[in-house]
Amino acid sequence: MFPRKYLTNLALILMSALMLLSAGCEKTKTPEVPETEVTIPTAIDSIATPTPEPTPTPVPAVALVNGEPIPTGTFNNEVWRYRDSLADQANKPDDTTISQTVLNYLIEQQLLAQEAYKNGFTLSEEDLQAKIDALIAGVGSREAFSTWLVNNHYDDAEFREALRLSSAAAWQRDQISAAIPEAVEQVRARQIFALTPEGAQRAQTSLASGTDFGKLAWEYSPESGGELGWFPRGYLLYPEVEEAAFNLEVGARSEIIQTEIGYHIIEVQAHEDAHPLTTDARIALQTKALRDWLSNAIANSQIILQIP
Repeated sequence: MFPRKYLTNLALILMSALMLLSAGCEKTKTPEVPETEVTIPTAIDSIATPTPEPTPTPVPAVALVNGEPIPTGTFNNEVWRYRDSLADQANKPDDTTISQTVLNYLIEQQLLAQEAYKNGFTLSEEDLQAKIDALIAGVGSREAFSTWLVNNHYDDAEFREALRLSSAAAWQRDQISAAIPEAVEQVRARQIFALTPEGAQRAQTSLASGTDFGKLAWEYSPESGGELGWFPRGYLLYPEVEEAAFNLEVGARSEIIQTEIGYHIIEVQAHEDAHPLTTDARIALQTKALRDWLSNAIANSQIILQIP
């Protein structure tokens, strides 16, 4: 993951732009041929040697994503921007980690942008320029904007392409996020949580003797009473707990469930096929949907790495 400061710096220009605005030739006359004796050339003489068209020099690239290059210059400047975002951190990742993180980010941006254009996204040169003009107005002057570009390792051409790419990628991310409905199947549950197997077993014994689940839950978790609230599939950090909750009948409780943080006994309080998502839960599902989309896109794309 990129540090928050890094993403914030990018958002200053690349993401705020989304919020501020959410030859023919004249025909040549045929020269007159003088009436003189003309020597007919031989077959070999009559064949003119064609002048080869100049071959465009390919732009150096660190990777090809479905045939589209990630220019080496773009990659190097993005590395510098990432390093700048780490300036205040005491423990910085090594160069290999930085390079890999940046490369992954640029590949993901390229994949999102490619999908956006497939799905109908468009951004005309006029609209792109309008975004840039709005950004210039936002920072106060063209001179201030030019200074920002230099300080953040951009030239005009690279920034235009970065803004074009980020606009398309952001549009596609929005499409993925919008696919998450406002209401989904959810369970409401509470738990008795113990750090040790002995503590969990004592709770299980107490429950078997008739002790109220809620009373024990408050004893074991006095700060919350073990309340997990409503949650959809894919929301809890520990899938073992989530799976048990969705498989239990309302009013039923689980056996002891072990996770990496301790031991849980779950009781289901309610289960609905379409319960409104909380803001946190919807964001979590949108994040998961994006992560799953990217994993699938990477697995089904041709990505050729050319980085040393």
